[in-house]
Amino acid sequence: MRRRLSARMLPVGRTGGGAALEIHVDTVTVHPERTFTIARGSSDSFERVIPTLREAGLSGRGEAAPTGRYGQDAAGVAAALRGVSVRDPWDIEGTLRSNGSLPPSGLAALDAALYDLAARRLGVPVYRLLGLARPEPVTAYTLGISDPGTTVEEARRLSGRFPILKVKVGGWEEIGTVRAVAEAVPGAELWVDANEAFSSAEAVEAAGELAAAGVAVIEQPTPASEGPEALRAVREGAGGVPVVADESCLTARDVPPLAGCVDGVNVKLAKCGGLRGALAVVHTARAHGMRLMLGCMVETALGICTAAQVSGLFDFVDLDGSLLLADDPFSGPAYDGARMILPETPGLGVEGP
Repeated sequence: MRRRLSARMLPVGRTGGGAALEIHVDTVTVHPERTFTIARGSSDSFERVIPTLREAGLSGRGEAAPTGRYGQDAAGVAAALRGVSVRDPWDIEGTLRSNGSLPPSGLAALDAALYDLAARRLGVPVYRLLGLARPEPVTAYTLGISDPGTTVEEARRLSGRFPILKVKVGGWEEIGTVRAVAEAVPGAELWVDANEAFSSAEAVEAAGELAAAGVAVIEQPTPASEGPEALRAVREGAGGVPVVADESCLTARDVPPLAGCVDGVNVKLAKCGGLRGALAVVHTARAHGMRLMLGCMVETALGICTAAQVSGLFDFVDLDGSLLLADDPFSGPAYDGARMILPETPGLGVEGP
């Protein structure tokens, strides 16, 4: 379902022949193929906000994926995007700075729309505009929390296409599910994402159990509110399995306190404010000798294709958000098994309504 919220003209400088810039803000409601459950709860639908910038016959689009975990919802983000100011769409840095009060997911959507528009004007893909090679990442596929039998059956079904499976856990019961998946698909690489499910006291023991099960990555086992030292204790008890911070790392400012406490950080455009924010996290983390995971929310192909533009800079890629959907209104990357093939067309390369 798609709903148009607003359309207005924005004053801009004499770019593109001085044509006026229009901004349209829409919302779309999308649905996962099956109820998506993580440690914090379950969802059968997701509202996403799509701003479109139009000038001189060209347009750029972005996607905001707000979540209540970070105090955002679609209505609030859409309202904020209706008030954006764009003096010069070529000045991406300046435009993002002048709209810095936007919620991070809204800033990410504006960032994507600006890059999409600029790259379309230049006739190049966004990754070329960023000075990057065409990425072809292999994505993990996420198994939401369910009963053990369903999860094992799904893992078996998917393992032929996806060599990496991310298993969501919400407590001790799912540790047993992880063991069952590891036994059922011994050739798969398993990542585990707890979404802050374990207390500091529980997490160290849980990490040891997961390491014994042969998992390759443990993501955010403790609440962000318990601080980096809780993650350090988990890392020390994880038997060398990399521990990655997600909810504990939103922007580049969060990286230095995590150095030495985790092996890496999960970068999501909706957390850090878009491609420019993601690049800031990348450079900061690398300066501290940390590994990088590129993640996503449950998003359409528009949001996923945006993140994929920088995927070549990451060690771990988890961009399956659009693959979980039953009704994605956009089309973007093609797939060769789990390998994403980005379009070579100008901009983000996404088509849709």
